[in-house]
Amino acid sequence: MKNNINIIAAFCACILLTSCFCAFMPVNGEQKIYENIIRLHVIANSDSGEDQDLKFKVRDFILGDIADLTKDCKDITEAAEKIQAGLNGINTKAKDFISQKGYDYPIYTSLSTEIYPERTYTDPSGETFTFPSGKYQSLRIIIGEGKGKNWWCVLFPPLCLTGSKIEDELAVAGYSNEQIKILKKDKTGKYVIRFKILEILSDLCK
Repeated sequence: MKNNINIIAAFCACILLTSCFCAFMPVNGEQKIYENIIRLHVIANSDSGEDQDLKFKVRDFILGDIADLTKDCKDITEAAEKIQAGLNGINTKAKDFISQKGYDYPIYTSLSTEIYPERTYTDPSGETFTFPSGKYQSLRIIIGEGKGKNWWCVLFPPLCLTGSKIEDELAVAGYSNEQIKILKKDKTGKYVIRFKILEILSDLCK
């Protein structure tokens, strides 16, 4: 009799633990948040004031160029293809730009995957959207030795290129209403845990 009670108790405990774990498991649409974003990452030569100032000048110059390159892109695939095809041009223009500023640093550009910390954006209406930490496709622009502080933003959807409502930009980029709601809600611990589980599962599946 005692053994039966222990078995039933253990079974109930397993069900409870499974239910709690499932509540934090990623749901349909959360993986797409990682897959539908391209970041921009500009890395300075060093932390000197001069090099940091150059980093921001390169950022402003490149943003204007990329805005034309990815204009009217309907999804991340199209945006990534245009960026990949334009890498040599971006590199050449950035190199020419810093040469005009009196620097001879080499410039390295690539479209690759990087790990980013959590980032919260606020649009002109005051609405906030939090993108979780994780691995994102990224346009990297490394100036010189690339040992200085860096600057990054969401390049596609163009959150660092426009002053329009973030929700509108997400919708144009193909985000569903559910995905947009997730980005509005993940300030809670529940969503942080769920995204962390998603990262772990992604690593295990490689």
